[in-house]
Amino acid sequence: MVLQVSGVGLVCADNKSREKSTKSLFIAVSFILSLPFALLTVAKAEEPAIGQSLPEFYIGVDNQITLTRGIYAGLANPNYNRLTLLVAHREGTPHFHGIGTYSYSGPSSNPVVNPTNTNNRIPETSTGLPPLSLIAGKGIFQNSFVSAATGEEYSNLLMQSVATINNSSDSSGGRWNRSLGNANLSLQLLEISDGLTVANSLGQTILANAGDIYAIGTGDNFFFLPKFLASRPGKYSASFKLVDLSLSLGESGIFNLDFQTVPEPSTLISLILFGSILLTRSSSKN
Repeated sequence: MVLQVSGVGLVCADNKSREKSTKSLFIAVSFILSLPFALLTVAKAEEPAIGQSLPEFYIGVDNQITLTRGIYAGLANPNYNRLTLLVAHREGTPHFHGIGTYSYSGPSSNPVVNPTNTNNRIPETSTGLPPLSLIAGKGIFQNSFVSAATGEEYSNLLMQSVATINNSSDSSGGRWNRSLGNANLSLQLLEISDGLTVANSLGQTILANAGDIYAIGTGDNFFFLPKFLASRPGKYSASFKLVDLSLSLGESGIFNLDFQTVPEPSTLISLILFGSILLTRSSSKN
């Protein structure tokens, strides 16, 4: 009886060992299979942007005096004569989305004006897209993770005046196509994650601390491409508003840009080698 029980115990122990090895093998195989997709993501991030010859971001001034839709229709537009960050959506009927515009809340009989709205993030929350990629920098951006036009939606951060494009096919009805005139257009940093800075194309820091202001240009004659630099892996965010230092136009609402770093290919290759070792060890135990 004792020997029989002992034999059963040995069989059970052997089964548990096999189950553990099988589980380890499954984890290792899953790990290996998932890495090529990660490598593909990095490869895509390092390719030149495709289909991004047209800017996605524009800066305009709101011409609409009175709201015409929603529960606040008929009330004064809180964005009238204010600067506005716009995202161009060219799928279907071309149109703009205002990002972080002033908005109302509360009853229409006694509304409260808010300096932002629910659509105040890039990427836009409604898309369900992950944060913009910060990839391993090269040249002057070496040793940093840097924003780049990766082909992902919203990744081309070049900004210019709405007045530089033809609005004839824009379903927004020319709401933002007024010239910026002699506005002294500037970007003010309101909040930023630790480890993240904003630079120009030469790698020079232009915005680092809350309250910093960077002069973009005068009137409609500007092309602004900020570069976001992170010193270490992680997720980052920064909040801004557009201001006119000449005070002819009102400041924009508050908008946010979200980022996350993407591992270097060399790091992923190391992970693949590590996964291969796990797979080999799991196989040898069988």
